[in-house]
Amino acid sequence: MNNSNTKIYLILIVILGFVGYNLMVMHDIQTDVAAFDEKIEEIQSDIDSIAVANDELDMKIESLHSEIELIDSDIDKVQNNITTIKNKTNEKVNNVDVLTFNELVKFFTDRYGEGLGSETGGSDSKTGN
Repeated sequence: MNNSNTKIYLILIVILGFVGYNLMVMHDIQTDVAAFDEKIEEIQSDIDSIAVANDELDMKIESLHSEIELIDSDIDKVQNNITTIKNKTNEKVNNVDVLTFNELVKFFTDRYGEGLGSETGGSDSKTGN
């Protein structure tokens, strides 16, 4: 029996050694977990800072979109004005094409003064053809 008791004690010592080793290793793991928790908190803090910066950028983007819409509206108005001026100019040019010589002289005389009419040598002039 002595031999079997020795075996039991030996097995108990091995088990206690294994348990003691596991407790020491578990203590180290718990220390590492605490370090990971600190890192996680630091990363979460960085994420929160980035989220705040992202929200600020989103507000700036919305503001810029509003400004772009206003500028686009102004551009549309200018383009409409240009089209209107172009159409009116074309209409005036086309109207000039149908004017007779005397009507052109009257138009330019009315517009730029009497000096122009005397230089053209109108049809009722004594030196005219």
